[in-house]
Amino acid sequence: MSVLAHTPDFALRRALRAPQPGPLRRLLAHFVQWRQHRAEQEIAIRLGLTSGRLTDEIERRMNERLFNGGGFRG
Repeated sequence: MSVLAHTPDFALRRALRAPQPGPLRRLLAHFVQWRQHRAEQEIAIRLGLTSGRLTDEIERRMNERLFNGGGFRG
């Protein structure tokens, strides 16, 4: 007989432990987070250059640069 089998919260502890993501998934998540942060930085810089005003024209230009150019490098 095992003492562990009679522990009432043994099954609960096993169920609460979430599987850890593998190294590739962690790398991908880090890359996605980095790109999101970089895009937010670029948007903040662009808004700072326009005195914080967000007009339709500025929003259109930011979207074009973000989606068509793969980033704000254009």
